[in-house]
Amino acid sequence: MLSEEFLNQIYKNRQEQVEEKVNKEYHKRIKEIKNEEEKENIKLSIISELYYKEGFKDGINFVSNYIQKI
Repeated sequence: MLSEEFLNQIYKNRQEQVEEKVNKEYHKRIKEIKNEEEKENIKLSIISELYYKEGFKDGINFVSNYIQKI
């Protein structure tokens, strides 16, 4: 199985790419909201949703690539 150290290294390497994708999508969505009060209320939900989706996609891609190498 994969060691914890190996998984931590993969996480650190991928974290920056995930951050960039989340940031890009976040700013795109925020620009579409015109009401300032509404914008403040949904910022955190947008960020958490994007991190969840990107983390899930990144995990699926990693497992797929790992299985192909075996």
